[in-house]
Amino acid sequence: MFFNRQSFFHLRHKNTLSFLDITKYGHEQYQDIIINNVVVKKASGNHETETRYKIIQEVLNKYRRPFDILDIGASQGYFSFRAAYDYDCVCVMIEGNNQAYPKVGSQLLDLCNANDTLENIILLNKEVTLKDLLKLGECESFSVVLAMNIIHWFGPQWREITDAILKLGDNIIIETPPEEDCASQEQNILRKSIEEYLLFRKANILGKVPRHTSDNVMANIYLLESEKKRLTRKHWLVPQTSDHYTITSNYEAKTITKWPPHAHTAKVNDWKSGINLITFLMYNGAYPSREKIEAAVKGIQDPSHNDWTVNNMILQGDRLSLIDWDDPVHGLSGGRRSTPKVLKTHLRLVGLRHPAKVENYFWDRLVRS
Repeated sequence: MFFNRQSFFHLRHKNTLSFLDITKYGHEQYQDIIINNVVVKKASGNHETETRYKIIQEVLNKYRRPFDILDIGASQGYFSFRAAYDYDCVCVMIEGNNQAYPKVGSQLLDLCNANDTLENIILLNKEVTLKDLLKLGECESFSVVLAMNIIHWFGPQWREITDAILKLGDNIIIETPPEEDCASQEQNILRKSIEEYLLFRKANILGKVPRHTSDNVMANIYLLESEKKRLTRKHWLVPQTSDHYTITSNYEAKTITKWPPHAHTAKVNDWKSGINLITFLMYNGAYPSREKIEAAVKGIQDPSHNDWTVNNMILQGDRLSLIDWDDPVHGLSGGRRSTPKVLKTHLRLVGLRHPAKVENYFWDRLVRS
C-alpha cells in the first residue's frame, strides 16, 4: 500500500501518474492519493487517511455479500479506491469543482482514469447539493454511505443535509469536526449542534481520529443505521409513487420487494449493487467513460428480457446488469426487446451529456416511440 521505488517505476511506466495536482494551486489535499493500490502522494498535513479507512473497515468487513458504497464529497477518492481494491463492492463517488475547491472534481476524474486496474468505480462529477441528495435518496439505496467532513460546509442547511444523507442507504458513516480553539465561535456552535443532532438520531461512535488542525483534539467518526426501508421513485425520471418498493437489507443479503400492478403476490428480487444508468446520466456521470458504457450496453443484449430499457440497467463500474426480468406490465410474450434499432437508440442516449437532453430523449425516443 505504501510508496516504494519499484511501484513508482511501474506506475510511471504505465503513464498513470499524470493527474491534476491541486496543491500546486494552493488548495489543500485532504486525502492520500492512491493509484493502482499504491499511495503516490501523501495528504497535506496530518490527515491520517489510513487511520480513517481502518475505522471504516469495521463496517465493510461485516459484509458477506456484494455491496455498494456512496462516497459523498469524495475528495481524492482514497476511501473508495481502497474499498474497490479490497472488497467485492461498487464504489460510487460524488465530487465536483466548487467554490471552496474549484479543481477537486477535475482532479478526481483524473484519478479515476489513473486507477486503470479498477472496474468497479463510478464518479458523479458534480458539486454536492441538497436537491440532488434528496432525489438520489428517492430512487437509490446504498449499503454504505460515507459523509466524511462535509455536513458543516452547508452552514444553515446542515440539518436538511444530514436528514437527506440518512435516507441514502443502510449504514451511514459520518465524520464531522469537533469544537476547536482555532475555530470561530460561530463555527463551534455549528459543530456542537451537528454532533448533538447525530447523537439524537442514535449515532454510535465508530472510532476517533486526530484533527489535523489542532494538537490533542480528536474527532468522532459516527455510525448510524438508516431508517431507509423503501424507494419512492422507480427511477430518476418518474414522479414519486405510492407503489410499494420495500428494501430488506443486512450483512448477508439485500432484496427489493415490489407489488406489480394487478398482481396478487409480491415479487422479491436480489438487490443489484451500483446505480441505475438513468441516475448516472442525469447526475453528470463522468466515469466510467461513455465508450466503456456503450460497450457494456452492447454486452447485455438479451432478447429474452421483455423490458430492455435504460432504466432497467444497473451500472456497476465498467459493466451493466439487467433488472426487472419478466416484467408482467409489458406482457411476457411482448414488451420492449433488444432489437438492433433499440440498441442503436440506447447508444445514442448514452452519448448525450446534458441532463435535459437525456430526459427528452428518454421520453420521446425510448418510451413514447
